[in-house]
Amino acid sequence: MGQNVADYMRYLMEEDEDAYKKQFSQYIKNNVTPDMMEDMYKKAHAAIRENPVYEKKPKKEVKKKRWNRPKMSLAQKKDRVAQKKASFLRAQERAAES
Repeated sequence: MGQNVADYMRYLMEEDEDAYKKQFSQYIKNNVTPDMMEDMYKKAHAAIRENPVYEKKPKKEVKKKRWNRPKMSLAQKKDRVAQKKASFLRAQERAAES
């Protein structure tokens, strides 16, 4: 069990250290080496057999983000265009002065 993962870990350690660190960052963080893989899987399977009841975790309350802009009235649209025109003209004047 887990031998294919352990073999791949060893392969990446030898061939590409950066890819190994990226692919197995959580294993590195938890000090899991390729030699420990089989024991880790055996412990996990034993724990599941000991208590196979799944304990549901409470769902986190998620506040949804709204990305689209609310509609603008005609007056707001005209005001926005006027502001953009004024900004553009100021930029043109500054460019002409420089």
